[in-house]
Amino acid sequence: MSLSDLEKMKLLRPREEWSGRSERSLVQPLAAAGVALLGVMGCILMIVGDGGRMTWVGLLMFTVALGAFTWINLRGICRDT
Repeated sequence: MSLSDLEKMKLLRPREEWSGRSERSLVQPLAAAGVALLGVMGCILMIVGDGGRMTWVGLLMFTVALGAFTWINLRGICRDT
C-alpha cells in the first residue's frame, strides 16, 4: 500500500503536519509498569493461595490492576485528541 493510497483513505495526517520525528507515547511508563507489577503479584498470590484467602486477595489485586492499567493506557491515548 502506497502513501497516496493511505492519503486517499484519510489514514494519514496532512503533509503540512508531518514533522519527520516519530510520535512519542503519552502513557506514563512508571505508572503503567507499577500497575502491571501489581497485576503480576496478584497472579502469584492466586497461585500460592491455593483456593484460600490469599487467592481472593490476589484476585482483587489483579482486578484492580487490570482496571487501572486499562485506564492509564486509555488516558494516554485519548489525551492526544
